[in-house]
Amino acid sequence: MAKSTLPQRPRTVAEAVDRLLEEFDERQKAEVALTFKTALYLLHFSLGSHIRKTFGLWAPDSPLRRDCGHASGRDDLPPDEASDVIVEALWDRLQHYRDFNTRL
Repeated sequence: MAKSTLPQRPRTVAEAVDRLLEEFDERQKAEVALTFKTALYLLHFSLGSHIRKTFGLWAPDSPLRRDCGHASGRDDLPPDEASDVIVEALWDRLQHYRDFNTRL
């Protein structure tokens, strides 16, 4: 049996953020970083959808979805809310871009 060449799906919020950072170019990172935290909901149908599909958040037994629930203080989250947790964690990790871009 041939080994799959697809990367394993992330199991934690931190792994999901790491994976997204590997995928994104510098412009995409800056766009997320420069989004106001109160406007992250605008990424729900673009980045959020990508996260839900690519990382398997629709699966009821998704370890990543469970970790999103733990990160938000709940046992489980629906896929939509789980992707929001990941988007916010990504935003948090990228805040050094905001600092850099405000000095330009």
